[in-house]
Amino acid sequence: MREITEMEIKDGSWFVHSGVTRHSYVSPGIYEARILSPIGWLTSKVRSDCRLTSSASVNMSGDDDVSFVVGRIASLKSLKFDLVVAGYREAFASLTADRIFVARSASEAATDLSMMAVRAPWRSDPIIKIAGFSDDEMLRMAIYDTVIRFEDAVERHGAWRLLYDGTGTVMHEHQHQGMYRLFSQFIFGAYGISVDPNADHGSGPTDFTLRLRGAVNVIEFKKDLKKSEIRHGLEVQLPLYMASAEALRGTYIVMCHSNSRPEVEDILSQVFAENPDLPEIDCWVIDCRPRASASKAATREAT
Repeated sequence: MREITEMEIKDGSWFVHSGVTRHSYVSPGIYEARILSPIGWLTSKVRSDCRLTSSASVNMSGDDDVSFVVGRIASLKSLKFDLVVAGYREAFASLTADRIFVARSASEAATDLSMMAVRAPWRSDPIIKIAGFSDDEMLRMAIYDTVIRFEDAVERHGAWRLLYDGTGTVMHEHQHQGMYRLFSQFIFGAYGISVDPNADHGSGPTDFTLRLRGAVNVIEFKKDLKKSEIRHGLEVQLPLYMASAEALRGTYIVMCHSNSRPEVEDILSQVFAENPDLPEIDCWVIDCRPRASASKAATREAT
């Protein structure tokens, strides 16, 4: 996805926006978000039940100049867009708990948003420590949080569309990885987690190698087009990557395009049952199969 100021805007286009977002109250339970684009002000309605935190109602007031928005053009004619994800460009904006200690911070914000999801990491180097948690635990929790958000966007908010090209063909795993990296950028940046895509530690390039001081976690993405490859990735590929990177824990994410979640979970369960000596690996199964539009769904027959 590209910055809205740097792209051709069409109906249905997905975009990111890193400028000012103007919020205003409309009616009980409804707010309006406005962003300035090359074609004028675009508006979107936001329901109060979509807010994830109690502080969102305070933040959604007036002009927010540190916002980051992922959206989709709903109608050029009426200048409407669907607000899909909204957050902060600067990760520290939402970190206020007294258990968080910033030991060092040297921030140099990236300006090319397209690079955030492809290659270059966000140029921010905070060193944060949360009392009571080891680096391994913090790294695992950060990955858990980002995968949950990524899964929710794909399965319940239409982001699965970004994993298919215009002909309906499943896109390369790099597209899946790029989407995940975009979702993870804020949290990983806040904790100072180093993200190394395609890092080769001696047994081939990993999808992502994550480091938080002394903690290491290797993430492997796998499409479910071949069941044999799902097994091989968990049974052989990821453990070898982990050994080469000296990672005590790994993360295995299966993106379902052909099989149902239970079918893939059965395969993963079999691998663990047959290989009790596997290293510590957290497995995720995300349903990326296309959803039918409600307007095109079959009519129920009368009984």
